[in-house]
Amino acid sequence: MPNYKMDIKGDLGVREYSNIFDYMGVVDSKDTFTITLEQSKKEDLNTITSILKGNNFEIVNEGLKNDGAYYINANKE
Repeated sequence: MPNYKMDIKGDLGVREYSNIFDYMGVVDSKDTFTITLEQSKKEDLNTITSILKGNNFEIVNEGLKNDGAYYINANKE
């Protein structure tokens, strides 16, 4: 069961959303996908979690790390 990680530094734009979709295409059933955002806006977090849920991912947990970065940890169903 592989664990895929994606670190996003700076603002989210079209390129970053495209990269998220690319990663989702690689992640297989029961795999873990963790996205870490250096800068996080509530609307971006909502968009990412909606994208994940809409593509058969279950959000396992999410929150702030000690360094202030926000993480979303999801498993593909």
